[in-house]
Amino acid sequence: MATVKKIYEWFYYLIENTVTKDPTDRIAKVKSKKTKTLDDLAGRIVQQRTEYRKDTLVSIYRMMNEAKLEFLSQGEKVNDEITLLEPAITGNFYEDSTFVDGRHSCVINSRVTGTVQAMLRQAKGTYNGLNLENGGAAIDSVTDSATGAVNGEITPGKTVTIAGKKIRVVPEEGETVANCITWTNLDTQQVIEQEDAPVVNDPGKIILQLPELTPGQYALTVKTLFSTSGVNLKAPRYISSKTNLYVSQP
Repeated sequence: MATVKKIYEWFYYLIENTVTKDPTDRIAKVKSKKTKTLDDLAGRIVQQRTEYRKDTLVSIYRMMNEAKLEFLSQGEKVNDEITLLEPAITGNFYEDSTFVDGRHSCVINSRVTGTVQAMLRQAKGTYNGLNLENGGAAIDSVTDSATGAVNGEITPGKTVTIAGKKIRVVPEEGETVANCITWTNLDTQQVIEQEDAPVVNDPGKIILQLPELTPGQYALTVKTLFSTSGVNLKAPRYISSKTNLYVSQP
């Protein structure tokens, strides 16, 4: 009877490809859960082999890692049956054979082993139907520093902390960072640009001082060319707050 080869299914969604100029170009991103740690690996073994203690396995793994580091520090290759680690030196040598800091660097090259390659031949992708037009960028919360409120209430002229993903402002040519942050009054549809540049402008957090907004409901929008690939987006990405913000009557 023929052996049926097991197929491993990798679910993926699509995000914008920031490298090419084609606005319809998308690339796949595998949908995975949190990164597995030594504790997770040991827990999986204990599920299958109950005679082992998890803390003992974690301790052994850490000793193995220390042994790997010791071999690598001596310039030795390490093959742990999953990854082949190989010490290397980067940078060009011309007439002088001396190692020069800044021009040359010690690095570790890595590649997967034949064991992993065999597993990959049994893996296939399955599209999960999602197309993340915003590349996973999102504003998750806005915290008012004056009151500590995270319920949408904001205080004009005070500082707020905007938390999210991929929200760092990278302006287009001719724009400023402040120009790219706007507050839209949902009652009057007036669009108010941020007056002062943020004091923090990071991918996961923006801290800024609010303009003197009048009472009412507001939508916050961040316009940016930022991409985690290191290459600016081909077209600006607009990221809006998930919930409306409001300024109370005095």
